Amino acid sequence: MTAIGKVSTKKLWNPKSFVILSALFSFFPTGIICSLNYGRLGDNKKKWITLISNILGLISLVALIFLINIKSSSAILPINIGVGILFRNMQKNIYNEHIKNGGEKASYFIPILIGILFIAVIIAIKIYTVAIPENSIAYGKNSIYYTNAISESEARKLGDYLKPDVFNDNSETDIKLDKKNNTYIFCIPIKDASNINDQKFINAMKECSKDLSKDVFNNDPVRVDICDTQLKVLKSIN
Repeated sequence: MTAIGKVSTKKLWNPKSFVILSALFSFFPTGIICSLNYGRLGDNKKKWITLISNILGLISLVALIFLINIKSSSAILPINIGVGILFRNMQKNIYNEHIKNGGEKASYFIPILIGILFIAVIIAIKIYTVAIPENSIAYGKNSIYYTNAISESEARKLGDYLKPDVFNDNSETDIKLDKKNNTYIFCIPIKDASNINDQKFINAMKECSKDLSKDVFNNDPVRVDICDTQLKVLKSIN
């Protein structure tokens, strides 16, 4: 660690910015900057403790979000600000000592870049999983995901219909059910998309559409959507 009174040859990030960074980008990028500051001071022990604690904190926050179903980002803001204040207080004195001894402050380019990259990853994850509704009913290892346009009783009726053949002890399938303009949308995932243009496959899906309409949905029209494993539509069959 850099000795007191000795000028550090490496620039440090001002901890006064930690609260703002945490509010804008969450505490995770701020924790990375905080750990890098310790590393630049030569305190590798605090560097790794801070970094590992930061990662564990992020994992705990994500688990908490799913556990109590937090939907609003404003509910997470106080946590980010609170942790940002903690990081600021952790490094306020050592930063002031660094400046007092003639050290320089680092540019905000890297913290902002890390923050933007972190937000970009979060957005990419949300885009990747946006096709999966929150409502679901489990049938062993199988699940029916359904949107707010579908009632739970409609989803259960479909699940009971699929139980003998599709939902069995040897299967692990996720089905999505939606409804738009009085048309039920039955989304079925496939691992191999190479046969979605095969006429036999298309005819089979058309028969599936007819059977679901007659046996499950009181002769209302049913569209079959062939999807990938994240339930994103690859091909629609009426």
